[in-house]
Amino acid sequence: MSREKMIVVCDNNSLCHFLFRFLSEHGFDVFCSPADQSAVVTLVRAHAPTLIMVDMTISAKVGIDLCTEIRRFSDSPILLLCTGSDEALTISGLSAGGDDYIRTPLNLELLLAQVQALIRRYKGTFPVNQRHLLHFPGLEIDLSAQSVTSHGQETLLSAKEFQLLVLLAKHPNRIFHIESLYDLIWSDNKLGDLRTVMVHIYNLRQKIELNPSNPFYIHTVRGAGYKFNGKAAQ
Repeated sequence: MSREKMIVVCDNNSLCHFLFRFLSEHGFDVFCSPADQSAVVTLVRAHAPTLIMVDMTISAKVGIDLCTEIRRFSDSPILLLCTGSDEALTISGLSAGGDDYIRTPLNLELLLAQVQALIRRYKGTFPVNQRHLLHFPGLEIDLSAQSVTSHGQETLLSAKEFQLLVLLAKHPNRIFHIESLYDLIWSDNKLGDLRTVMVHIYNLRQKIELNPSNPFYIHTVRGAGYKFNGKAAQ
């Protein structure tokens, strides 16, 4: 059986060697690269990896630029390694093309589970030529074009509405507290009003739901927050 290929982008030699050893022991062919855009692009084109891991602690701009460049030609899932305190960097990385993230210091069992889940989702959910798309019944989200088609009609979303929808849709059934959504999407405005989240959820429902008062995609979890309907993701 062939081993899945993975690229680890990291300027921390100790961490890179540790990840290489750990992931190799768990059945992956691992290629390590410094956070040099030209080197990473060459490696991704040469090996067409099943997953790319990007250390976002290297520098915000470098990590975001890498994700953006990779998304120009590759649909391989990108797992971001983020510090526990930098919510702004996390959402920037997800908006630039990252598919999921894990906090440092690393929990190795969780890391392996997330890697395997991302690969299963990548290989099993979308045809090879459509992995930049999120498909749900009546809803299509194009991550490359940053566009949304709802029930056969192109739907115009604001940048924040799109970021909010992508964040929820990429994590079906995960409950996001209002405070977390605000911190992730509106991280540049810490003094804002949490009602901003509710207004954007309301506007999203008006635009993508057939019946906004009885939404199919975005559910309210009373006393907790919001989640994307897992049944829509099946």
